[in-house]
Order: sequence, then C-alpha cells, then structure tokens
Amino acid sequence: MGSFGVCLSSTSVCCPLRLSTRQRSRDCTKPPAFGVLDLNRAAIGIRRRAPQQNGMNRAASLWLGLLAFALLPALAQTPTGRIHGHVTNPTGASQSSGTVTLAAPGAGMQDDEGSFPVDNNGNYVGQASPGTYTVIYRTLGMTSDRKADKADNVEIVAGQDTLQDIDMSRREYVDALPADQRRQLEELKRHNSEAMKANDVIRGLNADLMIVTQDLKDADSASDAETKAAKYGEAEALMLRDTEAKPDASILWAQLGQAQLGLMKFREAESSFTKALEVESAAKRPNPQVQSLSNTKLAQIHAGTGMVAGTNAAVPVPNQPAQGSPSPAPAQHQYEDIAAPPPPATPAPTISMGQTKAQVIAVFGEPQRKAAAGPKEMFFYTDLKMKVTFTNGKVSSID
Repeated sequence: MGSFGVCLSSTSVCCPLRLSTRQRSRDCTKPPAFGVLDLNRAAIGIRRRAPQQNGMNRAASLWLGLLAFALLPALAQTPTGRIHGHVTNPTGASQSSGTVTLAAPGAGMQDDEGSFPVDNNGNYVGQASPGTYTVIYRTLGMTSDRKADKADNVEIVAGQDTLQDIDMSRREYVDALPADQRRQLEELKRHNSEAMKANDVIRGLNADLMIVTQDLKDADSASDAETKAAKYGEAEALMLRDTEAKPDASILWAQLGQAQLGLMKFREAESSFTKALEVESAAKRPNPQVQSLSNTKLAQIHAGTGMVAGTNAAVPVPNQPAQGSPSPAPAQHQYEDIAAPPPPATPAPTISMGQTKAQVIAVFGEPQRKAAAGPKEMFFYTDLKMKVTFTNGKVSSID
C-alpha cells in the first residue's frame, strides 16, 4: 500500500503515514497531534478520492461525445418527397428516353435540383427535398439551356408522392410548334395510326395461330370423332377469317390446309397448300417450314397412298377391272389416301423489346425505308405495315 506525507503539527517533522494507521513510521518521534491528524486524514481521503472523481468526469465526457456522434446522422438527414410521372410525345405515344429535371422557380433552366431518366415505357421517378419546382423534360442530347417541355409550380411534400406528367400531345403545345413541324407531326400521326392498326391485326393473327396450333394438337391426339371434328372445325373457321384479313401470310394458308385435311376436305386443302406456296414464291423472306409442309401435303394428296387423315384405318383398294376390259383413265387426283398431318408449323416470327438492329434484320430482312432522329432510328417495313423504332441501337417501340 502507498504512503502519504503528513505533518503532525506546525513544528513537528513530517513523516510518512501509511493508509493503514496501525503502524507508524519509525522516523516519527513525537506522538501524533490528533486534531491535526484528523484534518490530515480528511485531506488524505480527499486526495485519494480525487483520481476517482477525475475518472468519472472523463467517462461522462466520453458518453456525451458518443451520444452526440450518434445523433449526427439523424440531424444530418433531410426529409424528402417522391415525384413520378409519364412523358407523352406530340404523336400521343409514350416517350421512351430523355431526362426529367427539377429546377427552383426563377433560378433558370440550368439550376439542377435533381435529374431522373425516362425509361422505355415513358415513366420517371425520383426523390427530392420538399419545395416548389419547375419540372423540365429534355430529350437525349439536349443541352441544359434548352427544354422540350416543362411544368411550373410543382410542389413536393416530405413523405408524400407527387404525380406530374409531361404531355406534349396537348393542344396548346402542338399549336405552338412551327408550321413545318406541325405538318410533319400530322404526317407522322397518320403513319402511326396505320401502323397501329396493322400491328393490332398482327397481334390478333398471332393469337389465332396459337389457338389453331393447340386445336390441331388436340385433334390429332383425340380418340373420338366428335372432338376431332370440333377442333378441326374451329381451326378452319379461324384460318378462313385470317387468310381473308391477311392473304399474303403463307403460314395462315398452310394452317388452313391442315385443318381442312383433318375435316377430309381434300380439294380445299389442296387449294390452301397451293396458295401457301404461291405466297412463298413472291415473298422476300421465304419460310422453309411452310414450304416443306405445303409440298409434303400436296405430294401426299396427289400420290393417293398412305392413311386417311385422322384415322388409323387403311384405305380400301378400288375395284379392279375385269381381265380384257379396258382400264379406266387414271383420275387426275385421288384424295382418299392422306397421311396424318405432322405437328403444326412454328408461328410467325415476332420482335421483342431490346433486340438489336442486326437481330431484327436477321428475322425480317432489310427494311424498305429507314429514318433517323438523334439517338433514334426507324425501320419501315411497308410490306408488313410495321415500323420498328430503335433507341441507342435497341428496339424501343413497335408500331
């Protein structure tokens, strides 16, 4: 244990006292002055408690510092609000690129308080500090001192969601365009309207082809004649309607021929397969599957050998003429002996969003016309009444 120096009186010699007062130092020759000793003991206690008190103060300071540090992120965080919307171009279609920027009112278009990209569907979303803003839309490549459109006095509230669309098809916007741009816009709207109608037709045809493909499979696997007739009948009705709507699609004629074979309408089937091959001969991008199917079925129809379509029964052999009798002239076509139809042909090719120009050309070939506007490029397939728009080299819309 340590010792402390204590003076027993003002005239006495200071000698060390241990913390335990049971033993005095041998150097002390005078008896202790108890009054002074008591005071000194009190002083000893104070001196002994002082380090402990300092430690407590240091600990308290440390905890206060840690508490303040923990509160810093909470104090630094600023509440924000959410803003989202949809951008429509002057033709009435969704704008599939560009940027929406927030600017403080009166601060100028270059005062960027937050920028949010417009996705392929024309939508944007972002977070911003509460306040009133001017919402500015810019197309790709447009400099910060220009704008395509804007919306003033848009308020963003902390913790709330604000909807702000940018509609450049509104009448006041279109009327403010230069005369030449308005003429171009009207022409583009007309082309888009025609393309949209053609696209609706193609979507309907693809939906019918999926139904017919399943009908032919169900009919082929059905064991009763009633189910076969119902499935083949539905397929024939759909393809008769679709070949009238789009007579230049060879796959529709081929599927019609298969349905007619199932119904044993052999002359009609022959006509349908022949029409499919005629369309293929004039096509810029022939379909080998349609050609193979049509040629095979026509060969089976003309050969007159095999099995009756939809059954497993062999065809009876026609009566032979008696010996010495003249042989009858061969029939031009014998339709009774038809093999069961193979699996349905693959549906017509389609385009998917995000495909490259090379992928589209590989499926549909070179377009009849091309056009470019900034980062966008349009392929016009006039034979299909279809327009494909690419943004930065990838499909962004199909009209």
